[in-house]
Amino acid sequence: MPEVLIAAHGGQLADVKAPPLADAADGPRVPAVDAVAEYFLDPFAVRFLHRFAAGAFDDFALIVFARDDVAGLAAYQYALELRRQGRVRSQGPRLYLWNMLHTDSAPAETFNLTEYARLQVCLRDVLGGEADAQSLKDAIAREALRRAALARLPQHGSDAFMARNAGRWMAPDTHAALLADLPDSGEGPRIVLVGTACDIPVMHEICAGLGQVMADLQEYGRVPAPSEETTPTAILRGLSCDPLHIRAAPPARFTSALHAEAAGADLVIASVDPNDDGFGWEVPGLRTAVEANGGRFLDLGFRPFRPDAAWRANARRRIEEALA
Repeated sequence: MPEVLIAAHGGQLADVKAPPLADAADGPRVPAVDAVAEYFLDPFAVRFLHRFAAGAFDDFALIVFARDDVAGLAAYQYALELRRQGRVRSQGPRLYLWNMLHTDSAPAETFNLTEYARLQVCLRDVLGGEADAQSLKDAIAREALRRAALARLPQHGSDAFMARNAGRWMAPDTHAALLADLPDSGEGPRIVLVGTACDIPVMHEICAGLGQVMADLQEYGRVPAPSEETTPTAILRGLSCDPLHIRAAPPARFTSALHAEAAGADLVIASVDPNDDGFGWEVPGLRTAVEANGGRFLDLGFRPFRPDAAWRANARRRIEEALA
């Protein structure tokens, strides 16, 4: 998402992809959503739709969905159609689909700039603000403060994980001001976490005492550094060329970056969501590369959305065995 560009228009961003922790057990259920949500629909999309229909986002001005996120695209399409058919209340945020090509060709850059021009029109309509050179410079400066504070955090540990992700619901300067240095007490075997987005520090908690997480390459584990350039063109180019984006093109760019980040690990641990449509394909090749470099590879298979005590205990036992 071009977050810094949205912030330059005066928007306060909040990441709503993952539902609140309690939602897995007793989140809102809306009959209109149950009536249309097919059994194969991504659970993240279904949870979002129930929250949307229940009015959880009525105070939002705009929700921007990522076209290249399968669950995000489905959530946008269903939400739009539920509203169009009058099955849910018509008030609430405007819905917008953001599209970006994740490669560095000239045609792709032209496409991305055209998509940003469309987004600008939407942001002006919804927020009333105009992104000029100064507002963009200010937004980038606020992100730079956050980036510097995040760089001081240790990579591993549940506290560091939560401190990083708290910023998904905060203004960047507020987040930076609240981040205190955490002690880096990591020791033991070097562990790399890969797989599907995990919005709770479950893997860091399981690994506690067994080794140090030298890299967490899951979506909530890493914070992609935005471009320090001050033009929309350069910012979009930086986003579109992020090699660790699962939709990076050509796909070998993602694979090469993944293998490079996992190099030097004593143990690489993979865990994926049952609805993962992308990362699982990387597991065999990554295992081969890690083991060829003398490391160990552990595939935990499907990880429940909210892992229970039994799953956690079994995962820890398997990690202990892999490190033995």
